[in-house]
Amino acid sequence: MDARPSKIECPEPPKQQPEPRNPGRVLATERVAPRDATESAREQLARGGSRPGGAVDEAYDTRVKIAEALEGSARAIGDKPVEPSDAAAIRAAEASAVGGGAAVPGGVAEQAQDAAAANARAKRREDKVTMTDVLKWEATMKLPTGKAVTSEVAAAVAEAEAANDPRGRTDPRGVSAALDMAAKHNSEPERAS
Repeated sequence: MDARPSKIECPEPPKQQPEPRNPGRVLATERVAPRDATESAREQLARGGSRPGGAVDEAYDTRVKIAEALEGSARAIGDKPVEPSDAAAIRAAEASAVGGGAAVPGGVAEQAQDAAAANARAKRREDKVTMTDVLKWEATMKLPTGKAVTSEVAAAVAEAEAANDPRGRTDPRGVSAALDMAAKHNSEPERAS
């Protein structure tokens, strides 16, 4: 076995900056203070992540949020192509997350609707957009993350999914099933107390 060299030779960095690829572009940079300038993340971690003064947040919210349930459904469904019933369920979930029935421009519901329309035109299964493509990371990025799944939200999503399914049913591993499981999980602490 050859011994490793004790010193690694690195080439000298160039003395001049390389020519920019887009010489007409000027980028201005500046340092930005952290969001909470009074306390750095390192100080927070040193205290164990607790609030200032050492108080631990006892009311940590462990309920499953709508966006998290949508991403969970993407993991459960996997490579199933997006169908109109899925898009309707996602639209109902997004409306519940936003509140007031409003849609998010460029949100996951719009993306799911476009995917369902594209899948209707696609000739091969490989060309179809899957649930994972639509929901995997997009849901928590594009939706408000604060609203937890309730039984009312799960029921509205199931109703929308069934209304847009040719058989009038919901997928047992679909979007409404994931939100139903999340609603049941969220109601467990209420039963325990």
